[in-house]
This record gives sequence, C-alpha cells and structure tokens, in this order.
Amino acid sequence: GCLLGKMIILEQANHIVESTLKERFALAKEGKPTPIEMTCADFDGVIFHLWSPVEDKTTLNLSLQTSSFATISKYGLQARLQQIYGPHLVATPENGFNVTLTVNTGNLPANSDELAQRFALLKRHVYAQPFEYVFAQIDAGKAVTETLDIPYRGDERTFITSQGKDRVTVVYSINFKDKDDIILGKVFLSEFKKSVGGAPSVDFSQTTPPGEIASVKNLGKPDGFITQVLFDRHFKKESRAKTIDMAIIFRNYLMYHIKCSKSHLNTRMRLRVESLLKVLNRAKQELPKEKKTASGRTFARAPVGKKKRPTSTLSILVVQCNTTFQVKMHLHVLRLAPP
Repeated sequence: GCLLGKMIILEQANHIVESTLKERFALAKEGKPTPIEMTCADFDGVIFHLWSPVEDKTTLNLSLQTSSFATISKYGLQARLQQIYGPHLVATPENGFNVTLTVNTGNLPANSDELAQRFALLKRHVYAQPFEYVFAQIDAGKAVTETLDIPYRGDERTFITSQGKDRVTVVYSINFKDKDDIILGKVFLSEFKKSVGGAPSVDFSQTTPPGEIASVKNLGKPDGFITQVLFDRHFKKESRAKTIDMAIIFRNYLMYHIKCSKSHLNTRMRLRVESLLKVLNRAKQELPKEKKTASGRTFARAPVGKKKRPTSTLSILVVQCNTTFQVKMHLHVLRLAPP
C-alpha cells in the first residue's frame, strides 16, 4: 500500500502478479525463459491464473476471473481492454476465465517493467469501466438516465447514477460477515459524514436506502449504505484516474482499516494484561515453606532477610559394647527446632 496523509491506500496493481512477471521477464532477457503455473487471488473474489503453454515456454498468459464481468461488459469493457492492451489481449479467453492476456518473452519491449505493471492492473481496468462509461457519457453531453447496478462482491453492490453534467452519485451497499466488524464499521463509517474541503460529499445510512436507489428492487438488507457525491472537479481529465482508483478500492479500504483497528485494539489489550500481571506478581508475598526432618517432623524455614532464631543442638552419645569388650561410639547430632 501507499501512504496518503495518515491513512494507507491500497495499491491497485496485484503485487504477486507484477513481481512474478518482472522476475520472469528478467530471466527471459538473460536467455533463460522459464515456464510458470500459478494461481492467486485478489480483492472482491477475483482470481488470477498465470501460466505458460506446455509446448511453448517463451509465452506467458495471464487470465482473470470475476463474477461481475458479464454486468461490466455491457458498458464497453471489451473496447477499453483492446485500447489498453492491444495485441496482448486474447480473443478467446482461457476456459473458465473472463479475460486472458498474452506476451512473448522472446520479444519484450525495452521497458518490460511497465508492461508487467500494466498486466498487474488488469483488475483495476475491468472494475473501472462503469465509471469510465458514465464520465464519457457526461463528456459527450449525453444524459445517463439509468442507474448502473454492479455486483462487485457477491451480495454487495455498487450503484452509479448521474444528476446532470456536474454531479455523479456512487452508492455502496455494505455487508459485514463478523459481528465485531459491524460495530467497528458503524463507528468508522460515521466518520465519513464529516465534511472535508475538496473531498467528495459522503453520507452514511444504516437502514434507509438513499433516495438515488430507492426505486431499485431486491436491495436486500445490507448493514449500511455509503453515498459519495462526485462533482465535476473530481472527474475532469486530470483527476479522473485518481477518483476512479479511490472509488473502486473503497470497500477494500474500509475493511482493511477495520481489521487494522481490531489488531491494534487486541495488541493494546494484550500489553495491558501483561502489565497488570507484572503488578500482581510484584504484589505476591513469599510464604514460608514447610520442611521435614528424617523422623517426619515438620518445621518452617525462616523467611529470607529476617534474623534467624537460635537453634538447639542435642548430641546423643551411644555406647555399645560387644562380646570382646570393644567399645564403639556413635555420635548422632540432631538439629531440632526449638518449640
């Protein structure tokens, strides 16, 4: 992630895909093309498959699978991907996936790192297309009368609607799987209602759907709705890409910071418990320990640091005579604690 102010903004590019491609590109430039077979996941249930054909180790393919692809495709996605990736876009995707890109490592461009990053941004370009479509319609002076309903993440949806040429409203329905997340999420989302100069207007509703999506059917019962109002200054050419980045990563940004908050609270509680245990250990009194003599009698050892009481010594002299008048003397010294 990268730092923005004091909050962490998650990266748009898939780090695993980017670093793996850079590594394979570097090996190919050294004349050591290496085949690969790897599957990894990304936010919003996206699956990446990075693989090489069995018969050609110089070819690398990257496939993407997402449940919202069919809905997003209605807004000019194919043309947008063709514009971004050109000859790298495969006409027929891999079986079970929605998009496949390919590259020949034997014919890499001079700046292969830029190509690796572009491939790693495939999910970003797919999820950004609904926003690109609405903004392009506004640029062309056309009214966007429909409300775009994008099922980005299972039963969580993003709604995009336009009010004139200078305002676009984005509504997120949020569901929390963990009960603790619901409590922290409500506190966290309430902070977005505060007005910040230059930022989009944000509102949070826990139960009532915003008026912009009141006519949408089958909304279900989400745990809350976040409404963002984007003004024309936010989707001008120079700021459009950043606005789209923030919009499509918002849900993951929210959950990331909720998890971080929970981790921070748990860490603070553990440290507090450890400090209290140290206080309790220092407050313990050392009780005298009982000792036993050979005869089974018990006595208590004096506590450390206190002056010991004097002990008495009883010496018993036993004289035993045998038949040859030899005398054997046995001296037994018993240390007995005074009564």
